[in-house]
Amino acid sequence: MKQSKKHHKITGMKAPYLNKGDTIGVFSPSSWVEKSDIELSARYVEAQGLKTFVHPQTYARHKQSAGTHEEKLQAFYDLWDNPDIRCIWAAGGGNRCLHWIDHIDYTKLSQTPKTIIGFSDVTALLNAVYAHCGLQTIHGTNFNRLHKCKQNQIHIDLITGSRIIYPENGCHILRQGRTKSPMVGGNLSVFQYLPQTLLRNFYKDHILFLEDCNEELSRIDRMLLHLRRSEVLNNVSGLIFGQFGPIPETGKPFGFDVEDIIKEHTHGLNIPIIMNARFGHQEDLFPFTIGGYVDFDTTKQAEILCL
Repeated sequence: MKQSKKHHKITGMKAPYLNKGDTIGVFSPSSWVEKSDIELSARYVEAQGLKTFVHPQTYARHKQSAGTHEEKLQAFYDLWDNPDIRCIWAAGGGNRCLHWIDHIDYTKLSQTPKTIIGFSDVTALLNAVYAHCGLQTIHGTNFNRLHKCKQNQIHIDLITGSRIIYPENGCHILRQGRTKSPMVGGNLSVFQYLPQTLLRNFYKDHILFLEDCNEELSRIDRMLLHLRRSEVLNNVSGLIFGQFGPIPETGKPFGFDVEDIIKEHTHGLNIPIIMNARFGHQEDLFPFTIGGYVDFDTTKQAEILCL
């Protein structure tokens, strides 16, 4: 899909919060998942007073993928068109979510807004929905990991209307500053494809948050260089780097660590920047709302406050 070069301000539309007794729909937009993980997370959700509906496509398998692109799209529509489903939660990540999102009829999504949650490969779907129709989405744990996520209660609090204050402990400030802006981002290896394929320069004047795992340092280096040379990093209002690991290393040692790479590719940017924020594929995954405004302040310590 060809990107419009003209920037249009996106107004973040928020889906209604969930109440006790509301139903969460689950489907697999990426790779196949284990049924046992979905069942454990469903029990956790139901213990919080919410219901779950697991779409049959969730357990589909086509090579590594959770069924075909057509099956994924149909499952997504089935959940969106069902008035009893108030929230759509991605079963898992992996690969190939990018392949079917161009076939979504985004005009219909704005008519009945629903919360979408996921991360990793689901970065593609979350940002596409926001870019095309301005609907806020949640970058948070996938459903197959919810039952063991340290921040699972915070996820439930967020979709039921609680305000989130993100912990600053462990964050490393690379550049001081302050901005009150909406957020975009997710997995670096997926997000790098989106600025050239989605509409409306959706990232402009937004806080960009990024994380990744199982990528060699040389690949992280190339991906951030690509975002800098394609003017993405020059047009965001803040940068939040989460967890980057585990990091494999094959062949000749790269020598540069993650901090070296980030500092090189953000040199000269006059925006607040932190690294080691508590989200990613490792121990912590505090959720962020894509399209949601936050007060991001690094003048004294790293403060991220939902507005």
